[in-house]
Amino acid sequence: MILSVDSDEGIVKIGSPPEELPGILESIEINSSLLIENASQQGRSGKVKIVQGWDDAALLITMTLLDDPGAEKTRWDSLKQIAAIFKKVSGAGKPDVYTLNHPMIAAWGMKQVLFASLKSSEMRKRRALSISIEFEEYDSAAGVIQDRQGTAAKAKKEDPYSAAKAPVVSDRQRRGLGSLEQRYASL
Repeated sequence: MILSVDSDEGIVKIGSPPEELPGILESIEINSSLLIENASQQGRSGKVKIVQGWDDAALLITMTLLDDPGAEKTRWDSLKQIAAIFKKVSGAGKPDVYTLNHPMIAAWGMKQVLFASLKSSEMRKRRALSISIEFEEYDSAAGVIQDRQGTAAKAKKEDPYSAAKAPVVSDRQRRGLGSLEQRYASL
């Protein structure tokens, strides 16, 4: 399944074959955060932060749904169409996984997402609906990288014959650091 967003034209397409979502694209927002566990430590005030990696990224698309008299379609019909896509399941009875197509999404390294939530709201005295469509990263790149690093670290610990790595700082740089340390130590 494909999710394509054209910010310039204000069009969102979803599915395979791509189906244009009714409505006008207002904004796209992507966010992610660190997974932090707060742990108490005896004899210390406050909490100790334990970083466990990155959370899956979330993509939020905000759209406005309007009545379309030319197509004889109300904003409610448009919402019904989008809600049907949200509730759509694959042949295995699970929600569809979408592949993304947008430059900002690609910059974040997101590849596949799940249609996680749909919210709609109506403003008083306006003949429009505002909807928020949230997608969550299906198989996050950060999670895959963390898994690979964990596996590599485990393999490295198990391999006693691995070659020694070159130092991060060359000998020439190391000699220069001594004089810098002396100069700053006297301040």
